Amino acid sequence: MAKQDPQIDRFSLAIRLSPLLAALILAVLWIAGIPSPIPDLRFSAPVVARPGTTIGLRAWQLDENHEGYTVVVSPPVVVELRSASGMALARTELAQSLVHGREGQLPIPSGLNGPLSLLATAQIDGQEVSVTRTLYVRESIDSRLPSGRTVTSFQAYELGPIRVTNSEPAVELLDPRVEEGACVPELRCVLSVWVGEQDIRVRLRSLAGVQVEPGPVEPSHGFARFPIVVSGSEGRVDVEALDPKGTLLAAREVRLPLVPGGIVARASAKGDSIQVDWQQLGESDAVLVDVFEGRRWVRALSLSPEHPYLAAPGPGVWRLQIRADLFSDNTAGVTSFVVDDPAGPDRAHAAARSVLADADRQGLDPLALAILDGFLPEASVEDAIGALFAVSSFDVVAVGSGMSSRLGVDQALELEQERRRWQAAAAIFLIGLIVAAVLLRVELLAHARARQLLDALGDGGSPPRSTPSSGRGLWAFVLLVFVLMAALALSKRWF
Repeated sequence: MAKQDPQIDRFSLAIRLSPLLAALILAVLWIAGIPSPIPDLRFSAPVVARPGTTIGLRAWQLDENHEGYTVVVSPPVVVELRSASGMALARTELAQSLVHGREGQLPIPSGLNGPLSLLATAQIDGQEVSVTRTLYVRESIDSRLPSGRTVTSFQAYELGPIRVTNSEPAVELLDPRVEEGACVPELRCVLSVWVGEQDIRVRLRSLAGVQVEPGPVEPSHGFARFPIVVSGSEGRVDVEALDPKGTLLAAREVRLPLVPGGIVARASAKGDSIQVDWQQLGESDAVLVDVFEGRRWVRALSLSPEHPYLAAPGPGVWRLQIRADLFSDNTAGVTSFVVDDPAGPDRAHAAARSVLADADRQGLDPLALAILDGFLPEASVEDAIGALFAVSSFDVVAVGSGMSSRLGVDQALELEQERRRWQAAAAIFLIGLIVAAVLLRVELLAHARARQLLDALGDGGSPPRSTPSSGRGLWAFVLLVFVLMAALALSKRWF
C-alpha cells in the first residue's frame, strides 16, 4: 500500500484538533463572561446641596434568597463627603431603617463651594463595596429633582368653570381642593372649598365614584370642608353654591386627583415635634419618610404607627413624602407643614410665599394672593394652610432608585468582554484560515499527482476528462464553518 505524503501527515493531527481548539476558545470566552459576584449596593442621595444644611441619604443591598427571589438587605453603611483631592470633609454612619435598608442625613459644612463627592462604603461578606456620587455644593443652588406622578388623565386634578344659574347674588369664588393632595380609593380624604366672605352654603353632588354627605355645609371662616371617599378609578363631583334659602346659585365640576394604592398622609406640629398620620390599604405598617425643604432632600427616616413623631426641623416650610417601601415613589403620600419663625412672617404668610415661589410650575394661587393681601381671618389659618398645599401635594419629588456599586464594574466588564469577543473571533478565524489553506494545498497536490499517475499510465494521447471529486472544495466548507464560529463568538446573547 502506498505511503501517505509526509506533508499531509505533518498537518493531519492539527486539522483534526482544530475544531476542538475553536470549541475550547468559545468555552473560555463563555466562562469569562459570567457576571462577577460583586454585591449590588445601592446608594440614593441628592445631587445638589447648600453649605450649612443637611442632605438625606439612603442605602441598601439587593440580593437573592435561596429561592432566587430578590430581597433587600441592610448592611452597615458609612457615608463620607470628600473634596476633589479625596480629603474627608464630613462623615456619618447610616441607621437601620424600620422598613428597608439604611437611612440618615449628612451635615454639609459651611464655606464649601463646588463639586464634591459622596462615598458610601459597606463591608459585605468580607468584601469592601463602595458607591460614589457627585454632589454640587453652592449657596444659591436649586434642586432639579423631577416631580410628578404617573396617573391617567381621569386621575389628575381638573377644575371646571363656574356655571352660574342665578345671577343674584353673584358667586365669584368657589375653589375646591383635596387637602391631602390626592385621594386614595376606599380611604377617607377631605375636600376643602374656599368661598371667601360670600354668604353662601356649599353642597357636593357626586357625578362618578364619590361617596358624599347629602346636606349643605355652612362655611367657617371662608372654608367648607367635606370628608369624602372615592370608589373606583375615577372621582368627579359637582360643587354647588346655595343661598341661605337653599336656592342653587352656581356650580363647578371638579375631577378629584387619585392615586390608586397610595398613602394618605397628614402632619401637624405638637410642641417640638411633628406628628405624622397616614392611612394605607390593609394594615398600617412602618413607612419611609423623606423630608424636603422646598425641593431639596434634607433628611431620611422611618416611622412606626406606635411612634409617629419626628423632631421639628426648624423654622420654615417643610414637605414630607411618606412611602411604603424604597420603590414606591409614585404612590407616596405628600403633606406639608409650617414651623413658626419668630423673626419671620406668620405661618400663613410663609405658606403663601412658598406656594407662590412655585408659580412658574403651578400657576398663581388666588388663595395665596388673598393671604398676602390680608384677607384671611385669624381663625382660619390651619384650614388655609391645608388648602394652600393641596395642589402642590399631588406631585411627588422623585429621589430615584439609587446608584449601584455594580454600575462602573459592569461597564468595565462589558468593555473587557467585548475585547475578548473580538480576540476570540480573530483567533477562530485565523485557525479556520490556516486549516482551509492546508486543505486547499492538499487538494491541489492530490489533483496534480492524480494527473501525473494518469499521464504515466496513458498512451500519451489527449488528457482524460476530469471528473468531480468528493473532496473537492472541502477547504471552502471548512472555512465557512470557522467563519460561523467566529461570528458566534461576537454574539452578546451567548457570550
